[in-house]
Amino acid sequence: MHDVDLLIVGAGPCGLAAAISAQRAGLRARVLDAGCVVSTITQYPYYVKFFSTAEKLALGGMPFLVADDKPTRREGLAYYRAVVRHFVLDVHQYERVSRLERNERGWLVHSESMEGERRVTTSRAVCVATGYFGSPNLLGVPGETLPHVGHVYREGHGAYDQDVVVVGGGNSAAEATLDLWRAGARVTLVHFGPTFDKKIKPWVLPDVENRMREGVIGARWESRVTSIAPGEVTIRGPAGEERLAARFVYVMTGFAPNTALLAEAGCKGASYNVRINVAALSDRTLGQNLDKEALDLVRTASLTASEACEIVEKGITS
Repeated sequence: MHDVDLLIVGAGPCGLAAAISAQRAGLRARVLDAGCVVSTITQYPYYVKFFSTAEKLALGGMPFLVADDKPTRREGLAYYRAVVRHFVLDVHQYERVSRLERNERGWLVHSESMEGERRVTTSRAVCVATGYFGSPNLLGVPGETLPHVGHVYREGHGAYDQDVVVVGGGNSAAEATLDLWRAGARVTLVHFGPTFDKKIKPWVLPDVENRMREGVIGARWESRVTSIAPGEVTIRGPAGEERLAARFVYVMTGFAPNTALLAEAGCKGASYNVRINVAALSDRTLGQNLDKEALDLVRTASLTASEACEIVEKGITS
């Protein structure tokens, strides 16, 4: 007898969506997360709005009602808490999964609580929905681990009247640069490309470009950071080496999925696109069967909540 039918690693929107789908099929699902529910969203800038509409972010058919066209960070956190309560999901917060062990009957999931209590949960199948937010793409330069360097941006108030360097050319970098400038920081953006990335939000791009043309935001295109030191950043660009004053540095270069857990579990080709063979899940009393090939392809880097539902439902109905 297993503790659960499906053990889900990660309590983000995808993990919650998978739990809802499994629950609706009569399966016992449990979700473990090293942090809180939708912990990635807690790392978003405090005043950010989602890029997607509320309808696309909704789970399990539960309406996501907001006053504006796009939900705010605060509204998103409140909604996903309500999802856990409404569907009575078995979510264990602050319980980090340390190892996935396969045996002839399924899986042994080794975890540890925040208080240091070690646990082993037996499950017929495992769904890894850990996303990628906690693993930043590092520059790999000296000084990147200094305390004034961050890979997550929340707000600009603390940088008022300070010199700041933002590294990157995507949405996060552009939005952080604008917010810092509005908070009164002296900002310079550094990017290795000749301009911003192509997928910048259409309402953000003209705003930041206009500020750069006005000269109130600095930019160093086709430039790379070579080192970071207290109070300054050294870059190399078309004009050669240059030192930029920087009391704070935000490296907004994106994130990559941490596939160590999958690799240790024996999943072949653990990378951005991860192939997972899941233990066969059958229960004659429930009349359900989750074939091991049904959850064969799990995209840890770009899986959406709706796709998570589809994958689990496909496995249940196969």
